[in-house]
Amino acid sequence: MLLEMGMKSLNNIARQCRVVRPHVGAVTNVGEAHVGSLGNLDAIVRAKQELIDGMRSGGTLFLNTDCPRSRRLSTKHFKGTTKTFGITHPANVKGVNVRYSTGGMKFDAYIEGKKYSFFTPVWGFHNVYNALAAIGLARAVGCSIAQIQKGLSRVRPPKMRFQVIRSKSGRTLINDAWNANPSAMKAGLTVLHNMSGKRPAIAVLGDMLELGKYSQWAHQSVGKHIAKLQLSQLVTFGPKAREIAKTAMANGMDSKRIFHFTSRSALIRHLKNSSNQALIYFKASRKLHFEKIIRELLHLR
Repeated sequence: MLLEMGMKSLNNIARQCRVVRPHVGAVTNVGEAHVGSLGNLDAIVRAKQELIDGMRSGGTLFLNTDCPRSRRLSTKHFKGTTKTFGITHPANVKGVNVRYSTGGMKFDAYIEGKKYSFFTPVWGFHNVYNALAAIGLARAVGCSIAQIQKGLSRVRPPKMRFQVIRSKSGRTLINDAWNANPSAMKAGLTVLHNMSGKRPAIAVLGDMLELGKYSQWAHQSVGKHIAKLQLSQLVTFGPKAREIAKTAMANGMDSKRIFHFTSRSALIRHLKNSSNQALIYFKASRKLHFEKIIRELLHLR
């Protein structure tokens, strides 16, 4: 049985571990998601710690050696085997030669002293980290390298998680709008930049909610990141997302390539005038329902 343990507040993971005590587990990273409901970033570390504390004695735990906040997790009382995955730092499952390919990501991984090649049909270094964690977990439960290679090559992202859709107009729409936090948004924007090539790249970004006192910082950090990418357009929607636009402009992005909207219909009219070759990326928190905008654009010629 494989379970993804969701977390929105303290004691969520602990309760799940009391129902199903994992014998193999991984903390993929410790990011900013749900920091608003938890109160601060230290509380997120404590929430993820609950998986480690809730595992069975003699189990196997995988941690991300490249994630700074993951290094604050304690294995002092964990009575099992701790292993690591990563790309930059030494790790038990270490990714190397990571590169974008036509249909996804290719990479090699050192596992138990040997190097193996993998492909997964999703994009981004963040998804390679997920793949490395999956490799470690699969090996821990006895899967062969061939089985893992085959499984990763058949990965299909769930709806609204970097879902690539071709519209009738020829535009490529990327629906990554299930939810949003700054780390995930910056990762998605980097993928957009790397995928676009010579095609116009347009980022449509909405409010990131549930960030509490970190909200302004979070939107500003995305604005600084997008200014470095030199995308064709930045389109923002919502009062909080305006901070992304303001910060991108303040950090050198041409104001003629930045557009902010308070009306969905106006935003859609603007996107209708974009090139049919455009690659358009959508990300915002769940409450903004960006899928409705995407649905309308899908049927435009």
